[in-house]
Amino acid sequence: MSAKDADAYLAKLSAEKRATLEKVREAIRAAAPDAEEGLSYGMPAFILGKPIAGYSASAAHCSYFPMSGAITAQFEDELAKYEVSKGGFKFAIGKPPSATLIRKLVKARLAEIETAKPAKKIAKKVAASDGEVAAYLKALKHPLKKEIEAVRLIILGVSPAIGEGIKWKVPSFRTEKEWFATFNVRSQKGVQLVFHLGAKTRPDLKAFKLADPNGLMKWLGKDRAMVTLGAGRDIPANRKALEAIVRAWIRQL
Repeated sequence: MSAKDADAYLAKLSAEKRATLEKVREAIRAAAPDAEEGLSYGMPAFILGKPIAGYSASAAHCSYFPMSGAITAQFEDELAKYEVSKGGFKFAIGKPPSATLIRKLVKARLAEIETAKPAKKIAKKVAASDGEVAAYLKALKHPLKKEIEAVRLIILGVSPAIGEGIKWKVPSFRTEKEWFATFNVRSQKGVQLVFHLGAKTRPDLKAFKLADPNGLMKWLGKDRAMVTLGAGRDIPANRKALEAIVRAWIRQL
């Protein structure tokens, strides 16, 4: 398996198709720098244990393949302008998807793969925080388990700077600076997260407010808020609002 296979595939295309797919290729590589390039199902693909993204060109269009039907369903709103199938979506030659969208798709696929790993394999990677979260979720018995996993993918897809781990005995999210959000798994009727500014109090912190058009936030203090996302169809309906909250919140860290 080698990047030369992708090079050979692209070399056979017209200049416009090649330029379009090179942009897709660059965006995938930026989102998953540790992945290897090669071929999967006869198309150029990036592979990290399993295929995480692929792309191809046809006579009248190009296509992107997230290698999971669950991922296309997860990003249904953002893919609304494309012709979507279970396997992927088509886009016009000369108009590749944005690097931001591709990053979200790749990060979601990586998180999906990690969650699906057998517990024994995860146990060998105790040092990897995302492996700990995957093991936690695999063992979790909760009526909103699917919704919790969906919210996890949404948050990880907001920025490559966001990581995860087990903090306060539950899945939590952080940047390089600090932890900023923690699942409230005690909630049984709707997915909830406590947004905060880390484990330590900051007495010098001035109170701040964030835009909350969907009414998801309940402030618990000047530096923390409970975000309630609901269940079922509420999760995709509140996805964009959650992404906005995450972006705004991590700017406070």
